Amino acid sequence: MKYIAYGSNMVEEQMAYRCPNAKLIGMGYIQGARLEFYLHATVEKTGNRRNRVPVAVWEISKQDERTLDVYEGVKGGYYIKETWPVIMDDGSQIEGMIYIMKMIRNSPPYRDYYQGICNAYRKLGLSSKIRTVLEPAMLRSYARMRN
Repeated sequence: MKYIAYGSNMVEEQMAYRCPNAKLIGMGYIQGARLEFYLHATVEKTGNRRNRVPVAVWEISKQDERTLDVYEGVKGGYYIKETWPVIMDDGSQIEGMIYIMKMIRNSPPYRDYYQGICNAYRKLGLSSKIRTVLEPAMLRSYARMRN
């Protein structure tokens, strides 16, 4: 099964710990969506094709999926699973399973959590996306908290 990661699960060390059988297939992006922080990361469809969220795509086993379901709080309704399309860096399109947050909290992420995602972006060659994807998502989370 293909799993689409946009947050802390983009990091190979995190995935190796959680899902030892996972294999990184490659990088891509979700078009028409943007990253948001409601304490934790999620993606939301915007309808604007210019909005893009970079993602890592993994091949995972059924056991890996069960482990991620527990980690992401699927049983408790924190995240749900959906199937979304991804445009891979080579231009091909795939579909994969993605976790979408359902338990919204108007709170910015913890500093270490945010830094972990920044580090993942750097490690995966996405440094330029920190300014255009991560920082705006962080600013929106602070703005929601003030309102």
